[in-house]
Amino acid sequence: MNTVTPIREGTDAVMHSIEAEQGILGGLLLAPELSGAVDRLGGADLFHDPVHALIFSTICAKSRAGELSDVVTVGLALEDQPGFAELGGPRYLVRMAGASIGPNAIKGYAEALAELARKRQIQAAISAATADLARADMKASDVSARLEAAMLAMGQIGDSSGPVSMLRAVKESLDMVQAAYQGDFTHVVKSGIAPLDSIIPGFFPGELTLLGGRPAMGKSAVALSIALNAARAGHGVAIASLEMTPEGMAMRALSEATAAAGKAVAYTDMRRGRMAEDEFRHVYEQAHAVSSLPIYFLPRKFADAGSMLSGVRQIARASGLKLLIVDYAQLMTAQGRSRYEQITAISLALKGMAVSLNIPVIALSQLSRKIEERDDKRPVMSDLRESGQLEQDADNILFCYRPEYYLGQAEPTPEDSAEAHAKWHANMDAARGRLEIIVAKQRMGETGTARCRCALATNSVWGDDFG
Repeated sequence: MNTVTPIREGTDAVMHSIEAEQGILGGLLLAPELSGAVDRLGGADLFHDPVHALIFSTICAKSRAGELSDVVTVGLALEDQPGFAELGGPRYLVRMAGASIGPNAIKGYAEALAELARKRQIQAAISAATADLARADMKASDVSARLEAAMLAMGQIGDSSGPVSMLRAVKESLDMVQAAYQGDFTHVVKSGIAPLDSIIPGFFPGELTLLGGRPAMGKSAVALSIALNAARAGHGVAIASLEMTPEGMAMRALSEATAAAGKAVAYTDMRRGRMAEDEFRHVYEQAHAVSSLPIYFLPRKFADAGSMLSGVRQIARASGLKLLIVDYAQLMTAQGRSRYEQITAISLALKGMAVSLNIPVIALSQLSRKIEERDDKRPVMSDLRESGQLEQDADNILFCYRPEYYLGQAEPTPEDSAEAHAKWHANMDAARGRLEIIVAKQRMGETGTARCRCALATNSVWGDDFG
């Protein structure tokens, strides 16, 4: 067996972080199922210390094989490694596991190591080029070509912006296939709304989903429900709240929590202070659970596409960000001579954020007023406002539709017959609380309609199949 020697502290201090490497390894010893996410960012190449790289490779190999991967089994696998013994052997693994970072922070730490790894690659490439320039037998064109090839290889660590080999693409594809086969969907964010999850298996990293609807159709309630369900499942969520203040969004989240706990308090009543003493106490009881959810808000000052990306990256570094929700796309700003060009730039920016951050992005979208002119008010993709680029870039397109809203506008007049009134009341009773989430586009799956129930007064959306 080949042996490795640990790196001593003090060498290339700016180009590596022993503490970050130890933090990731400690976290993976407790949650080895997350090793695939670290592997996709660069794997063993992220680790400057060769012993750390070996420990990671061992964890990753055991996890892929479906074997137990913990302090004991990894220690046994590495017991013949002198470098591992020099660091302390199994006791070193125990210390790392005992001081590990939380699972939500592993991806952020890995991204930080990827940045350091790229810097080391640049430093090595420049050093090699400098040495080549001093050789009389080396042509300048050859030195330039070698340097260019080294820089191109940097794209393979931590970022998907550079060329991707078939080997890497197949490897990542197999990781996804194996995870799905084993029932592991930890890398996927589910909506938590059962009828929708039965059509869309989840929101995948790198995908852009548009959630469209006319005003009062419930799209904000659906988005907030998805955010809360994802956060309760342990996923970090960022909400770019461009229409409402973070305080307003939090109040709606509190209202949803009171409904989920069996004693609904409408957020409009909270805002007006129109609550009985027991309702007020109930709101405070729910506040603790809601405030501990891993949700972060980006207020209106982050409306610019560049500012939003910077803010989301800041959140990603501080937590294990798994989902970004933008409320809503048309309130973002971007460069462009016309509104069409601006919306096109916004659409490209949203898709770019999903790909570069490797997270799903859900962007709310207002729809054209032309819907109101049709007999059938259910949205279609041509209703997407101002730019076909939104339709083109989106991996999934969902529309919200509440028949109750339009039926309410068609109430018979006092002059109409009793039969017309009776029919209208029957239709209203059947439509009350109904919400259709129409899956109009799913790049990797089928379309269909998720039939749900909703209570917009508390921003609650839940599954309830009806005819």
